[in-house]
Amino acid sequence: MMSGPFNANGRSRIAGTVTTPPSSASQAQVVDWRPGRSEATLWNIVAIVLVVAGIPLFSLPAIIRSGKAGGSFQISLSDVLVIVILTAVLVVIHEAIHALAMRALGARPTFGAVLVGGVMPALYATAAGHRFTRGQYLTIALAPAVVISVLGFLACFGPWGGYLIVPLAIHLGGCVGDGFATWKVLREPPGTEFEDLRDGIRFHRKVA
Repeated sequence: MMSGPFNANGRSRIAGTVTTPPSSASQAQVVDWRPGRSEATLWNIVAIVLVVAGIPLFSLPAIIRSGKAGGSFQISLSDVLVIVILTAVLVVIHEAIHALAMRALGARPTFGAVLVGGVMPALYATAAGHRFTRGQYLTIALAPAVVISVLGFLACFGPWGGYLIVPLAIHLGGCVGDGFATWKVLREPPGTEFEDLRDGIRFHRKVA
């Protein structure tokens, strides 16, 4: 239960952000960022744009491979099933890459599912309680998008590459949360440490 702008633990909560004033003991300001409903809606819009852009992007290998001869395609019910399965596999691989990066940096990742802003379903790999530097957090956030997109693009040159086009495009759209998290992290002042939460980020800002 909340009373006015503060809740029971003394943190102010404003527009999805929770702030703990610095104390002389900790010499750090703790700020929680959790995307709200409006941000989740924006994420969905950006994700759709990324999916639409991803389809021609990941189609390039097939176009290059076919050359002047051109090509055609047909989609059957079994093809749709394969695409759905591949998309689900990429989601699992995405979170596994997050977890492997966290593990490599000394954290203990856990997995789960959450509604971002109460409206956008998402899976997550997180390491609550572990603080990362800016570079470490950016590595964790961007690793799945980079690894899967680059390797997936190269795989699209193969004979079964056509099946990967839509799953890779959907995955690219699904990276929108990592993109917004990256933007938030880059805007933080130097010296800030970052704690990943299942539905946001906790910023540990150093106080001069």
